Parts: sequence; C-alpha cells; structure tokens
Amino acid sequence: MKQTASEILILTCEHASNKLPATFKSSVPAEVLKTHRAYDIGAVQVFRKLVKFAKPEFFSEGKYSRLFVDLNRTITNKSAFSDYLRDNAKAKAQAATYWTEYRTAIEKFVESVLKPKTQAATIVHLGIHSFTPELNGKVRNTDIGILYDPSRPQERAYANVIKAEIKRLYPAMKVRFNYPYKGTSDGLTTTLRKKFGQRYVGIEIEINQKFFL
Repeated sequence: MKQTASEILILTCEHASNKLPATFKSSVPAEVLKTHRAYDIGAVQVFRKLVKFAKPEFFSEGKYSRLFVDLNRTITNKSAFSDYLRDNAKAKAQAATYWTEYRTAIEKFVESVLKPKTQAATIVHLGIHSFTPELNGKVRNTDIGILYDPSRPQERAYANVIKAEIKRLYPAMKVRFNYPYKGTSDGLTTTLRKKFGQRYVGIEIEINQKFFL
C-alpha cells in the first residue's frame, strides 16, 4: 500500500507492554505478566519495524499492561480494568488519567489533520496487535487477521489491498478478515470512526503469536 500526499499514516500499538506502574506492580502475579493476558506478545517488535520502515506522521505505543487499563477499550467498558485492579480506586484513577492522555494525543493529531477545510487528507490508521494461538481450548485458525468495518467502503478497499500485499509477499500465510475479532467491536478505531467520519480509516492488524513464541 503506497502512501500518497493525501493519505496521512499513523501507527499505534495499544498492547505493546506488560509493565505496570511501580506502585501497583505487586498487584499482578509475575507469571501472569508474562502471558498474553498482560500484553500482545510480539506486537511491539512488528510495530517498531513498521515505524522505522514506513516513517508515519504519528505513532504511539502503550507503556503499561492492559491489566492496568486497556487502551483499546472505552474507559466505561467493564473490561477496561482487569480483576486485579478493578477494586483499587487509586489504581483506577491513575489508570484513567493515563488512558485519557494516550487517547487525547491521538485524537488531537487526527483532528489537526482533518479539521482544515482546505486540506482533503485522509487519515489511515493501522493498529498493530497480536492474538494467542489458542483460547479456551479452541485453536485460532489463521495467521493474520485484518479488522475493519465492512459498512465503510474505503476501509474495505484498504483491507483488500493489505491482504493482497501480504499474500504477494507470503503466499502461504492464511489471512482472514475480521478474525479472530470483529472490526466493529469496542476499540480505539471504533471510537475514532464515530468522531471523525469517512476521512478516517481505521484498520487493526492481528498477528498470530505462534510466530513469536
């Protein structure tokens, strides 16, 4: 996918880290922090390589584990806070501040690009994630998932281009749309679609963690 002058690329990686703020580190067992429950294993390595290669106008990665707060969920979603910290009022307050800062920085950049009426630019946002090969005893039958909103023609077009390029480079790869999650589920891209409309294109790339384990 070649970026043009009217396409502004941004890259994010919400589940990049398994770290916790020092104050709350003891709240989560160390062995849990090493698992997919704490972060998207391998995602940040792919994200950083893409940043170096694509040189996006804006990029951001989460610095704390989703067990502190899930940056890819709205703050009112019950799954935004894990069971480890959900009843800790101090942790929730700090986590909410961190969540707001992360989301606000992204929204301000997108708004700065899309607000000028004289500039017909489109934001193309790729969120880089990974998924565990097996969940609740069920094997996930794909290598790479491309999540998007099928009701948005522009996102469908970008998703098709991305899939075709992956298959061109890696013909043996099994690539599926909106798997293992739906592209319309609660997430950062869903929020930005609602806020910024058709000039925002939000696609999440889900990579099987079997490649990193």
